Amino acid sequence: MRQLTVTTRGREGCAVVTLRGELDIASADELRRGLQAARRAHGDHLILDLDELEFMDSHGLSVIINCHKAVTAGQGSLALTGARPIVRRTLQITGLDRRLTLYDTVEQATASLRHPADAPAP
Repeated sequence: MRQLTVTTRGREGCAVVTLRGELDIASADELRRGLQAARRAHGDHLILDLDELEFMDSHGLSVIINCHKAVTAGQGSLALTGARPIVRRTLQITGLDRRLTLYDTVEQATASLRHPADAPAP
């Protein structure tokens, strides 16, 4: 099992939160804290870069869903990028791929957040 690491950087008015490793019951609180810190530092427009996320269980999904609810309630946004097939499959099975906005790259998500009219419907 690869421990989850959460890093955040600002990019064009939003926070890019990069996840590496495995997101499960043991690491869900770490992600929750990382997302809260990202919102405090950068506001309510978040991009979760999942390119290096190797696994995600229902506890990780719950943290992401709660974050989505919180940021959208505050007129913010949450986009997911770079989901590997195993993570994308989890999103598809749960139907979250239809509720959350998915992009291939951080660059696509950033451009869409700058021009929200061009964003795909969640």
